[in-house]
Amino acid sequence: MARQPKVFTWSDGFHRYTVAATSRVKALAAWETDRDLFKEGVAVEAPDAPDAKAALAAPGAVIRRAEGGLKSAVDKLPKPKVKKTDAAAEAKREKALADAQAELEAAEVEQRDAEAELERRRRALDAEAAALSDSWTTRRSKLDAAIRRLRAR
Repeated sequence: MARQPKVFTWSDGFHRYTVAATSRVKALAAWETDRDLFKEGVAVEAPDAPDAKAALAAPGAVIRRAEGGLKSAVDKLPKPKVKKTDAAAEAKREKALADAQAELEAAEVEQRDAEAELERRRRALDAEAAALSDSWTTRRSKLDAAIRRLRAR
């Protein structure tokens, strides 16, 4: 009758290695190490290890999980505190934002009206200039005709 596999685990500080094997010797062989990690106190039998179920599902296969290292150091850093907003301050900010948007819309309407007035005045001046030019052309033609008549006599 075959022996039931046990779960063994050890960590190098960066990864946790877990394997299901029938003996410590077979666990060391699965981890491909020449050192006796059990004698050094690094490896242990851990039936309740986080990867125990996965290891028992595939005896002899090494389950490797990231552990420690930079990720662990980053996880241990204090979390940034989220600034809680005061309801009154938030309402005041929202009102100021709404007022600023209304002021912008009013300024845009004012600008459009001013541009429309300038365009109206420009057209009126263009019409006045055209009328003045036509008047001058007619007047000059009459004066030139009068001068020609007087010279012809």
